[in-house]
Amino acid sequence: MSLRPWRVALLHVCVVVMIGVLTFPLILLGFNSLKSEVEIFDAPLGIPKAPTLANFRSVMLGTTFSVNMRNSFIVAVSTVLLAVVVTAPAGYAMSRFRFRGRTLFSMWLLATQSFPGIIMVLGLFTVLTVYGLVDRLPGLIMMHTSFSMPFSIWLLKGYFDKIPVELEEAARIDGCSRLGSLVRVVFPLSVPGLLAVATFSLLLSWNEFFFALVVMRSNVNYTLPVYLARFVGSGGVVQWGPLSAAALLATLPVLLLFLLGQRYLVSGLTGGAIK
Repeated sequence: MSLRPWRVALLHVCVVVMIGVLTFPLILLGFNSLKSEVEIFDAPLGIPKAPTLANFRSVMLGTTFSVNMRNSFIVAVSTVLLAVVVTAPAGYAMSRFRFRGRTLFSMWLLATQSFPGIIMVLGLFTVLTVYGLVDRLPGLIMMHTSFSMPFSIWLLKGYFDKIPVELEEAARIDGCSRLGSLVRVVFPLSVPGLLAVATFSLLLSWNEFFFALVVMRSNVNYTLPVYLARFVGSGGVVQWGPLSAAALLATLPVLLLFLLGQRYLVSGLTGGAIK
């Protein structure tokens, strides 16, 4: 059923308004990153009258931004790789195998999502202290991976449940082992699920602040969220120009990766497996 012209126009207006609302913070961040401190206070919502790159130069040359971005990149990419490598076989096992304690393990995975992460900080910090992982990137990587595992396992289990077992059986008839059918048949069909796990793990690790603040003790090991919080001076004065520039630079990599990965999500969802 086709919509009337006025309804189509109204729908387009609503879409434009929604896009404007969603992109306004990012646009405002870009405008303020090009202003001086005086101009920001004079017109915080206005377009920059005298654009300047001084804020970006201040961030890149006068701070440890590049080091902290490298730390965030290492932690986020390592978390994504570990999450996919660990949770994909776990989700497959939960979907295909019937073993003792399976229901209890499933309930335990759900139970871990019922408690706020802050109640685990003392226990996790003690464990990291015992193994000498405080103020080290591997310790933070392990924490972020453990946070993403329960949800990722459940997500992949549900995705593997939708893949017909007959496809694996056909592959095994053709000579594949179970591992071969998993790698050659199941994983290619589960690309959207794997991308969802990777996206979830990336955003969780890139944006995580509290545990990074607790675990990391030195400035050279801080990730970007902790680094951005340091723009608040001792007197409570915020450096809005450099803060806007640093926040914009911290946002762009994840935004670009998401935009580039959209077509792979769509192709994975529409890809067929019929031979």
